[in-house]
Amino acid sequence: MRCCLLIAIIHIRFTVKRVKIKRKLVNKMKNFVRLLLFSFGFMLLGACANTPPPAVATPAPTPTAKVGILALPTPLLPGAEVIYKDLRVTVKQAEITGSYLTEYGSSRQPPAQQQFLWVPVLIVNNGTQERALPAAEHFSVLYSKSEFKPSYGHRQGFVDYTTLKPVVYPGQVVDAWLRFEIPATASLQDLQLAFLPESIQVNLVNPDNGYAWADHQINLWRLAP
Repeated sequence: MRCCLLIAIIHIRFTVKRVKIKRKLVNKMKNFVRLLLFSFGFMLLGACANTPPPAVATPAPTPTAKVGILALPTPLLPGAEVIYKDLRVTVKQAEITGSYLTEYGSSRQPPAQQQFLWVPVLIVNNGTQERALPAAEHFSVLYSKSEFKPSYGHRQGFVDYTTLKPVVYPGQVVDAWLRFEIPATASLQDLQLAFLPESIQVNLVNPDNGYAWADHQINLWRLAP
């Protein structure tokens, strides 16, 4: 009887010990699984943090429209008039000379390979108030791709435009000449006179940059019928 009881006690102790060992193994497995889950979660967060943001499509830039080169207006014939702020401006028949007699009685020769161009300009104030006389720098002579400005002439018997008073009174008539130095190869058929009341240059040299008169009034005359 004692022997059976002893065996039973040993069996119970052994069973309890096995249960404790199993519990320890289960706890270790749980801890291992938790560690794996924690490591996996940490790696996943790191991967998400290093993932670049989705690329945003950038629209292609719209090409800038190229502005076409502006063409000069059709020139008027000699004797035609234009109106600017009550001023009637008329360009009459021009002439070309070599040497000429100055108002001092001396003869003036043109520079080498050049000649003198004389352009008569008639201005009438049709308004009721005085107007500023357009300065000589607002006139240009065009020859091929060149542009020429007037200079003082001192020609005997001719009223020089650069000597006029700066104001034109109501009803006043101004009749004067502009003198230009132009290439000796130019003829009246090759030349045009530009009147730019709000600018001073046509800019024929670099037309790709836009003419200087593009936003302002321009008047153009042929210098030969």
